[in-house]
Amino acid sequence: MSGLLRAELMRVRARSAVWGTAVVLVVAALGFVVAAWDDTRPPSAAQVAEAHEQLALATQVWEHLHELREQECADGSADGAADGTAVESSCEPLGPPPLLDEFIPYRPGLVETLEVRYEPMAVVVVLGLLVMGVTLVTADFGSGAMGTWLTFAPRRGRVLVSRVVASLAAAVPVALGALGTGLVGVVVVVAVNGATGDASGAVPLVALATARALAAGLWATAVGVGLAFALRVGAGVAGLVVWWVAACETALPLIVPVTRPMTLGTNLRAWLDGGTTYVVDECVDLPTETVCAPVEHVVGWTQGGGVLLVVALVVVGLGALSFRVRDVA
Repeated sequence: MSGLLRAELMRVRARSAVWGTAVVLVVAALGFVVAAWDDTRPPSAAQVAEAHEQLALATQVWEHLHELREQECADGSADGAADGTAVESSCEPLGPPPLLDEFIPYRPGLVETLEVRYEPMAVVVVLGLLVMGVTLVTADFGSGAMGTWLTFAPRRGRVLVSRVVASLAAAVPVALGALGTGLVGVVVVVAVNGATGDASGAVPLVALATARALAAGLWATAVGVGLAFALRVGAGVAGLVVWWVAACETALPLIVPVTRPMTLGTNLRAWLDGGTTYVVDECVDLPTETVCAPVEHVVGWTQGGGVLLVVALVVVGLGALSFRVRDVA
C-alpha cells in the first residue's frame, strides 16, 4: 500500500490539473487583493478638496446653530429671573464641530478588509478543488490509463484509497498557496495604503478562516474524487452538479422551505462563517384568521461540518461501490 501511495503522489505531483488549479486559484486570489486595494486606497486630491468644501459649509451651519442655541438659552434664563422663578436649564450642547474625516470616503481597517476580502476566498478554493478532484480521476478513465494502472495494481480498493489520499495531499499546498497569496496581498496593500487601523483581532480571524477554508477545500476534493469514480466522465459530473444546484439547492427550498437547513449551500455557509441563519414563514391559526410571520432559524457550524462530513463519506462510498462492480475499459 505504501508503494502504491508513493506512486500516486508522484503522479499527482506531475499532473497538469494540479498545477493548473494552483495557477487559477492564485490569479483569483490576486483579484481579491485588487479589490482590497480599491477598498483601502487613499482619497484622491479631488476627494480631499471636496471634503474641505463640505467641511467649511458644515462648520458654518454648526456655528450658526450654536449661536442660536446660546441665544435661546440666554433668553430662557433671563425670563426665569424676571418673575423670580427658578429655571432649570435644558439647553443641551450641539456636540463637537464637524471634522474633516467625516467627509472623506470611508476606508476599512485591516480586520474589516480581511473579513470582506480574505474570508470569501474559501468559496473559490472549494470550487477549484472540486474541479481538480474530478479531473484527477476522470482524465484517467477517459484516456484508458485507469485500466492500464489496474493491471499493475489490481486491488481496486487500494487504488481508490491511494488516489483519494494523493488528491487530498495535493489539495493542501494548492489551497494554502492561494490563501497565502490572498492573505499576504491584502496585508501588504492595507499597510501600503495606511489603513491598518486596530489590527488586534487579525491573527485569530486569519487562523480560523484559513482552517475552515482548508477543511472545506479538502471536503470538496474528496467529493470530487468520489463523484468521478462513480460517474467516470467529467460531463456527467458537471451535469449532476448543475442538476443538484438547480433542483435541490435552489428550487426545493423555495417549494418546501423547511428543507433549507438540509441543503449543502446552507451547511457549507454555516461551516465557513461559523454559523448562518435562514428565514421560514410560520403560521398560527387564530379564531378569526391565520397569521403568518417570518421566523429566523440558526444553523451552527457544528451541524454544517457534520452534514458535510456525512455527504463526503456517502459520495466516496458510492464511488468505491461503482469502481468495484463496474468494468474498467
